[in-house]
Amino acid sequence: MARAQWTDDFLTAQRRIGDPVGDAVIRTVFDRKHITELDTFMGELVGNAELPDSLPEEIRSFLEATSALPDWADIHRIRAAARLFNAYGLVSLVSLVCASLPECYTMRTGVRILDLTNQLGGHTNRRLHQTAMMVLAVMGPHGFEPAGRAIRQTQKVRLIHAAIRYRIMSALGTGAVLASAGAEIPVLVSGAVRSVNDVIGRGRFDWQMERDGCPISQEDLAFTLLTFGHVIPRGMETLGVKLTPQEYDAFLHTWNVSAAILGVDEDLMAHTREDAEVLFARIKARQAGSSPAGARLADSLLIVVERDFLRLPILRPLGPILTRVLVGNDTARMLGLNTRHSAAVSAVHGAAAVLVGAMQRVIAPFGQSFQPLMPIAAILGRRIVDHLTSTTYGTRVQLEIPREWD
Repeated sequence: MARAQWTDDFLTAQRRIGDPVGDAVIRTVFDRKHITELDTFMGELVGNAELPDSLPEEIRSFLEATSALPDWADIHRIRAAARLFNAYGLVSLVSLVCASLPECYTMRTGVRILDLTNQLGGHTNRRLHQTAMMVLAVMGPHGFEPAGRAIRQTQKVRLIHAAIRYRIMSALGTGAVLASAGAEIPVLVSGAVRSVNDVIGRGRFDWQMERDGCPISQEDLAFTLLTFGHVIPRGMETLGVKLTPQEYDAFLHTWNVSAAILGVDEDLMAHTREDAEVLFARIKARQAGSSPAGARLADSLLIVVERDFLRLPILRPLGPILTRVLVGNDTARMLGLNTRHSAAVSAVHGAAAVLVGAMQRVIAPFGQSFQPLMPIAAILGRRIVDHLTSTTYGTRVQLEIPREWD
């Protein structure tokens, strides 16, 4: 789609669309199955292997129908992106934690869904773990090939989105409306989820379809995928990795392939860096701003970074400093970083961010080995990889629907 067509009217229409295919499957399954059974089924899906016989027919048909890569997928570019991620994956994970996720938290409407999952979940870093699992699957070696994990992991995330969307719509009642690509379809559901109702009843979650659109809408998904395909390589460059245009394009292309499997409309995909910058900026201009939910999530993220990765007190300022370096002061202010610390500490963080950015620009022409943040990013990245592939209790992370939604 030409960037001129990414108008407010078009993007507003995309806010009223979720995932008609995935939503229909989840509605059918939940008519007969318990929410915990869906998690059991998803736990049986390992990599891109054959489907287990125990899967309900609806889920089996969905997985088979959505497993094929789009016709425009280029396996050579996907492999190039995987090599790039393996070469600089530690730096890219710092970009994920300190740029990609914080950018997601600026979305004043969509971020309330993320905040709700934290209110219902027992662990505030659940989202961080599960996001990392998908990123590592998509960007891992052979991710979209038979031996890889990208297709199944992306399909699992798509089913989780549909299940969360269904539960929210159930709690909102029969007056809620979802939209398909062609028309609005009433969703008549009963048996609202108690825990979601409890949150809504206490006034801690407010969602109005006319004002806010569909939970986890197409616009929200498009922006989130751009934080992976556009913001992560942009952050890598800020941290000193010199990407060629072809390398950046391979990274963006890989995440567009993932977006297709996730159910994102191709009209919401940017296929060049210039288009990615335009679409990212337009959605951010529409949706970004300060919000209590965004500030809470950003604060929780920094707590995890400081507690689990930067345990030495002298290192703890690196979290907000790297975030300011990668997202800029305006976005940092949206996320409440200026109120998280005293004015003096915030000033020090801001000055340090400016200094680090200036050092990167001065030293960049001399090559990768001279980049001052590369050793720091490598150390942090190794700890992030180890931590984000396990929970705080040492067990492997699973992509699942929060049990508290039942």
